[in-house]
Amino acid sequence: MIRTLDRVTTRKQLAPKRSAKAFNPLARDEAQLFRALLDGQHMIRGFYNPDIRNKLKDSPHLKEILDPRRQSAKVTRIFNRCHAHGLIAKIPHSRRWRLTKQGRIAMTASVQLRDVQFPITVTKIPTLSRLLYLHVVS
Repeated sequence: MIRTLDRVTTRKQLAPKRSAKAFNPLARDEAQLFRALLDGQHMIRGFYNPDIRNKLKDSPHLKEILDPRRQSAKVTRIFNRCHAHGLIAKIPHSRRWRLTKQGRIAMTASVQLRDVQFPITVTKIPTLSRLLYLHVVS
């Protein structure tokens, strides 16, 4: 599991002068993407661009993009990035994609790491200067 996560967190060299950006397993955007790809609805038939586009329409990935064609292009770039890291594979003779075994392991570990091991609290954590200020004032 650690090796799988390590592979995802490093840049992939696709060709000379071309590389795929690494994933950050703790980032909210990446976790949202991984949850959309891990949805059990896609386990049997796979998924294609409109499926993931609908799940990510309110995410930071697609929030600012209003044109459906640009949204589709963005999701295609996300698929290519995931494919370069070995998280998803193309289903032959179709427009559908499926999760690979390594992809399922890495994405599940990433979501687990973010949600369970390092949960982000909703409340603000006071900074040291704020604590000192509160101590001096009171």
